[in-house]
Amino acid sequence: MKKLFPLLLLLVLSNCKEENKKESTPDLPIAKKEKPKKNNEVVIGVNDSLQSFFTNLFVNEMQDKPDMIYLGKEHKKTFTAIPTESPVKIVGGDPFTLFYYEVELQKGDSMLIDVEKLQISPSRQIDYPLFKITNGERSWAELNFDYLLYRKNISNKAIEFSSSESFSPAGWDPEKIYDNSLELLDSLKNRKEISSDFYTGARLNQQIKLATAKVREANNKNEKLDIQSLGLSLNDKTQLKNKAYIGYLRAVVLYEYFRQQKRVPNSVQFDFIAENKTLLEEDSKLAVLDSYLRSIFFVEKNKFEGYLNKFNSINTNTEIKDKWAAVLSGLNSNKKKLNRSNRNIGILTNLVSDSEFTFDEILAHHKDKVVLIDFWASWCSPCRREMPYLKDLKSKFGTDELQIIEISIDKDYAAWERASKMEKLANEEHSYIIANWEKSNLYKNYEVKTIPRYLLFDKAGKIINEDAPRPSDKKLEELIRASLEP
Repeated sequence: MKKLFPLLLLLVLSNCKEENKKESTPDLPIAKKEKPKKNNEVVIGVNDSLQSFFTNLFVNEMQDKPDMIYLGKEHKKTFTAIPTESPVKIVGGDPFTLFYYEVELQKGDSMLIDVEKLQISPSRQIDYPLFKITNGERSWAELNFDYLLYRKNISNKAIEFSSSESFSPAGWDPEKIYDNSLELLDSLKNRKEISSDFYTGARLNQQIKLATAKVREANNKNEKLDIQSLGLSLNDKTQLKNKAYIGYLRAVVLYEYFRQQKRVPNSVQFDFIAENKTLLEEDSKLAVLDSYLRSIFFVEKNKFEGYLNKFNSINTNTEIKDKWAAVLSGLNSNKKKLNRSNRNIGILTNLVSDSEFTFDEILAHHKDKVVLIDFWASWCSPCRREMPYLKDLKSKFGTDELQIIEISIDKDYAAWERASKMEKLANEEHSYIIANWEKSNLYKNYEVKTIPRYLLFDKAGKIINEDAPRPSDKKLEELIRASLEP
């Protein structure tokens, strides 16, 4: 059994749609059946019995931080609608128990999620999500292939856990996992539970993941490995949009040119591939450089624009060039929305009118009321968990008694707008985003260095509590009631 390396085994699901052929009648004109128009959203819901379910949401590949989705009885919400014009992904898992999932949703899809309690060792049980598209044609087995393979790997000990309460698995066997995947795919195909396209794509992805694991192990142990023996071309043009394949090429680059070097920056790898003749031909080279550029965007942000210029100077792929032009346009648009020439440090705006306010103006406007300020952000998991409890407070007190004001510290305007729509805040006049947050007096005066954070002001506009209890804590309601007393 091989030792565990911190490798994310995300299985990318392929989506297939079979067309129904309709027989024509020679004597009658054939009426074209229009496809139902799909709404510009995806709907994600959970079984009514679920207490709590959390997942990450990605609406585009350049999303810096995932959106947080909390559903279930504990969160007083069983479904959410996400506005979108393009596919979105929900991604999750647990590195300590080696399970991961990634499911892509198309515009108009409605997904229902349930959870199965899976025993993975005598002393440990996990909640594994199961997915169903309620208004589409994708099969259950395709959507839940990750789950079926994980269950098989546990049952025949391709992944093992110790009997102790140790966080890490005892070990995993990549060869055995690969064999399990082929056996499972063959079985599902024979039972006609998956399409031929899914079968072919999943088999290849499992081969890629095994090859990647072998390359990384050889690199870590400084062992010799014949890359050709892995059976994968380094220049397969049909796979250059496959995330698993690009991950394999990057692993080969590290093995061949940076062996045993630890934490080689993406910018260093970019420069080497851009400036030297390597095993990668032109198309593969551009795809790998594109992947490095994406990593630089996330990890080495201060270098991004310089490396984008480098990439554009050698890039001959129009599709990739257009993609990065759109990314740059989006970044510039985002900056303008948060930092207009007349939008000074600490200015607050909302989605209702896009008018501009100072914090003092907002506080003064609500004189004679108790005011609760909620500092949050789209990427803040604890913040999003508190949203249902804030709604409860709004329902318990009249707006003539209590005014709740949400202030987002997001630096990504689009992420704030999307999260506001998901949390039903987009139409609320008192839900704001603040410009240049860390330079603002509001940040300095109240030392808001972590979120969620709640400030409570009395009817005269004086601070009662600079770090009030969270809305889920009954003490906050008691504090508000005491502040309302004459």
